[in-house]
Amino acid sequence: MPPQLLVPVLGLLLAALGWPMATRRVRPNRWYGLRIPATFADERVWYEANAVAGRDMMVLGAVLALCALILPRLTRLPDRGYAGVCAGLLGIGSLILVVRGWRIANRLLRERRGSAGAA
Repeated sequence: MPPQLLVPVLGLLLAALGWPMATRRVRPNRWYGLRIPATFADERVWYEANAVAGRDMMVLGAVLALCALILPRLTRLPDRGYAGVCAGLLGIGSLILVVRGWRIANRLLRERRGSAGAA
């Protein structure tokens, strides 16, 4: 499959996978979602952190798909250059998504434990 077709499909797949997380439809599990110690420690943290991660994932997917569709019309990159730009966008976006989700989940857990101790 050529990268000009594969990358937009990958972006749409990311957006589709993010939607159930963003709408809080993914129950705590070991296979799908933001699976880190903080989300497994508290069910409310799971749903809140996964909602944020799901929205971020949908945005990343949409940005990736749009860039992949627009880039060939703006420049004459060879297939390798096009794939490299798209892979860089996906890699950096994924890293930001994970770090942001991790930080939010840990903050939510600290807040939950702090409010539970105060009550």
